[in-house]
Amino acid sequence: MQYRVAATAAQTAREGVPGPVAVVGLAVALLLGGCGTTAVDVTSDRFPAPVVETMPLHLGVHYTEAFSGFRLEESVPQRGDWAIDIGRAQVNMLNAVLPGMFERVVVLDSLEPEAIPSSLHAVLVPEVKEMQFAIPFQTRSNFFEVWIRYEMQLLDPLGEEIASWPVTAYGKTRSLMLETAEAAVRDAAVNALRDAGAFLAIGFPRQEELRPWLERQLAALNPRLEGE
Repeated sequence: MQYRVAATAAQTAREGVPGPVAVVGLAVALLLGGCGTTAVDVTSDRFPAPVVETMPLHLGVHYTEAFSGFRLEESVPQRGDWAIDIGRAQVNMLNAVLPGMFERVVVLDSLEPEAIPSSLHAVLVPEVKEMQFAIPFQTRSNFFEVWIRYEMQLLDPLGEEIASWPVTAYGKTRSLMLETAEAAVRDAAVNALRDAGAFLAIGFPRQEELRPWLERQLAALNPRLEGE
């Protein structure tokens, strides 16, 4: 792998030890992985809201087709082709996380000026820059692992860039926890998305590029807030 990022949020704990059927099922799935394409459709909508102080800002978010339909296709030597769809799940993740960070969040279908309400303070445009995954055959461990690197771009209502910064995420699951390789990769991807959400929520106000803009916005709102 090109890089590994330590998790920034605790992964969901799973209890219990699988029986022989689960172990055999996973082994068979891995052996059959060399034939055809192993498709993993990540559609989870179970993402927690962040436990952070909500900022009194109105944010627009625009999901490009490349983002909402993101699909990783990769060939694993001796284990065949893999296709991992995370587009819908990562949209669900942000739709769960952003309302906990901002007072109001609006999903925008377009970045055309006429499509951006003047009441918004900024518009977030997320992009997947890189995604990687590994199965036990590659890592010689008991884990399935997923890495995702995002680029977050924040625009003003006129479309000018305010700042951009990376968000990295990592998720893994034990190979013996689930019955199939597809389920194990899906679980690792969901854990990586949860990690990304925590990283974004905690790191947003700490970004050096964002700090001057954020301080100006909050300072402008303070007199209004004090008068309420």
